[in-house]
Amino acid sequence: MNIVLLHGLYMNALVMQPLKYRLEKMGYSTHVLNFSTVTIDTEHLFNSIDAALSSDQPNALVGHSLGGLIIQKYLAARHPSAEIISHVVTIGSPMQGAAIVRAIDEMGMSGILGDAKEFGLEPHDNHWHFPQKLGCIAGNMAWGVMPLLLGFDISSDGTVSVAETQIPGMTDHIETSNTHLTLLYSDEVAEQIHFFLANDKFEIKKAG
Repeated sequence: MNIVLLHGLYMNALVMQPLKYRLEKMGYSTHVLNFSTVTIDTEHLFNSIDAALSSDQPNALVGHSLGGLIIQKYLAARHPSAEIISHVVTIGSPMQGAAIVRAIDEMGMSGILGDAKEFGLEPHDNHWHFPQKLGCIAGNMAWGVMPLLLGFDISSDGTVSVAETQIPGMTDHIETSNTHLTLLYSDEVAEQIHFFLANDKFEIKKAG
């Protein structure tokens, strides 16, 4: 299987390299796309995804944070069949939008988000209605600015709440012990992606 990876807000392709290497060791071919996240050239980015797709094996799209929302916009624009793209995995993606974005707006700092707001970062109702199987991975180690802005009683990865990573219509969801950033460096996350692509569900590991 071929996997196309998209990074998150204020990041670039380098941050996805550890996950890329883990997935390649599992036998996948991978492509990591690099793009500006505050001045997004949508057509150029979508063309880059098109070019990264394999024509002779199934494809999966994996997005971290904003990358997951971009994938949803891509599917809505291109309408690929499940034969072309069979699975999507989002990692710490605020599929319902992020409350932290509303807090940034209230502070009068929304300009720092640039074009990214157009991809669904603000809180909104959302539903997965695409033929691709969707697996959503969340972190629940709240190390970041979210607890400082919104309180410590919300389960989150420090940037995105666990609840925000879930969306009606998704195939499966799982929480991992990670922050928003360490999701990308986690052996468990790579293993869960692998398991989901093979089984259309995440692996529930027994305690001990």
